Amino acid sequence: MKTKTLPRVAVNERRAYFESQCGQLHVRTAFPSTGGFDERTPLICLHDVGATSLSFAGLIAEMATDRSIYAIDLPGHGETDALRHGVELTDYAAAIGDLVSGLRLREIDVLGQGFGAAVAVELAALKDAVVQSLVLIDAPTTAAPAVPEWIPNEAGDGLLDLYQAVRARAVGRESARTSVLRLAEILRGSNGVSQANAALSGWSASERWRQVRHRTLALDIGRRRPAVVDLLPAGRSLDGSAWEADALWSSGSEIAARLRAFLDSPN
Repeated sequence: MKTKTLPRVAVNERRAYFESQCGQLHVRTAFPSTGGFDERTPLICLHDVGATSLSFAGLIAEMATDRSIYAIDLPGHGETDALRHGVELTDYAAAIGDLVSGLRLREIDVLGQGFGAAVAVELAALKDAVVQSLVLIDAPTTAAPAVPEWIPNEAGDGLLDLYQAVRARAVGRESARTSVLRLAEILRGSNGVSQANAALSGWSASERWRQVRHRTLALDIGRRRPAVVDLLPAGRSLDGSAWEADALWSSGSEIAARLRAFLDSPN
């Protein structure tokens, strides 16, 4: 007797703007077309510095079959409003907290990559009772080298140096395509990138990672063991060395399945 294959649940994708104390947040939302009665815990996705919510395009398509996804352009990035001067990581987290409160979400899981992982930890501290689990990808343990500022000129002098600096930050774990997209975001809004770098450089990484209280999955794309695992008080690590550089961008059902297994497990 043949096993009946259930049809894939359709995913509805939308884009919207939400008010926050840092201005309007641009959010890519996705949710299953099943009515929402049996959905899993909503997932908030926070991108790396110099990237946008588009970084999670592939993951959104796979994960939103059984839960709502909110992939956010962090303040100063993408189509979210520019930041005022002198912001800290807690300001980024507070803006996301405004979104969570505005949507009246009673519980959430949070996935953050790079800079977004640091914001995720601050969000978990701010919304302690609401955040259920954390997924930390390429979590920073020290401040990354700052990307040099490019002064526009007709000849394009300095663009190659800027691109090479972007590639150097990726430490070989990012494809050329993604680096080009990151370069475009830096050129589009270099002030937001420099502010994010400044906020991260003033953040006590080692201290904050040691204070994480939530159930946590840490992984680094392209590395066998995440450095942040040694700093987490009770972290769980997943070997991400076999993941492709653009694993979150491209459609990857295996990656979604592994993340889903962690997020949906009782312990």
